[in-house]
Amino acid sequence: VVDLFIVPRHISDGLQLEKDDVMAVNAKSEERKGTGFLTKAECRTLIEGYIEKEELADTSNRGNILVNGPLCDALYRVSKKDKKQSASDHESGYPTSVKRKDLIERWMDRMDNGHALVEMPGSKILHLGRGEANPVSIEVEFRQGNKKKFLTRVRGMEEYGIDAESLSTEVSNRFACSSTVETNPVGRAALKRGRAELVFQGHLSEELTALLTGDEKLSSHGGAKGSDYCLPKNVIKVTLRKGVPARKKR
Repeated sequence: VVDLFIVPRHISDGLQLEKDDVMAVNAKSEERKGTGFLTKAECRTLIEGYIEKEELADTSNRGNILVNGPLCDALYRVSKKDKKQSASDHESGYPTSVKRKDLIERWMDRMDNGHALVEMPGSKILHLGRGEANPVSIEVEFRQGNKKKFLTRVRGMEEYGIDAESLSTEVSNRFACSSTVETNPVGRAALKRGRAELVFQGHLSEELTALLTGDEKLSSHGGAKGSDYCLPKNVIKVTLRKGVPARKKR
């Protein structure tokens, strides 16, 4: 998963930025061309180009950038509601000159977030989307009975090109557990069409995290070794329901 950025319309219009640059028309990746999804470097190039075009380098204060009207509106203007909530922050007015580093950070903070799912190995983009990437949910629940029993449920693997049936079979073989594939789980949140929820017997949060990230160090179970998956750890969301003990830190 690669972090990308989108220039908000009011900022691109206010600064009169080149549309082709804002829309990533010249992006190296064919999948990103004309989409408006920019890398961090491309975003930085936009603001650096604006600074140069408007001659905003502060000659009287080396390392600082002058903040003209459009730039002030784009980066420092706040809504009336925000003004009331933080009036003390604006008593001294808006800045007229700021350090280049601070201005770049402010610029990046004002961008809308996006992401790309990239096939590995290689760099083919499988999906572009706004906001953060959808997580793979691993949920462990406790079932009271004659013996303590745990069930581990997994959702969201299809977002990353992982076939539910194949993963179910692989996990069952690797960790010697029973498994089922449910497309319409009773009493659970509805699934999107073509999606499934996998249910495994046992507390497998660590094992599944290790398997899906390809990091066998996250689990002591030998079944997690030799994984072909390489999902980023930050897209794995683990939830332990009431009565489920956390595993000891390794």
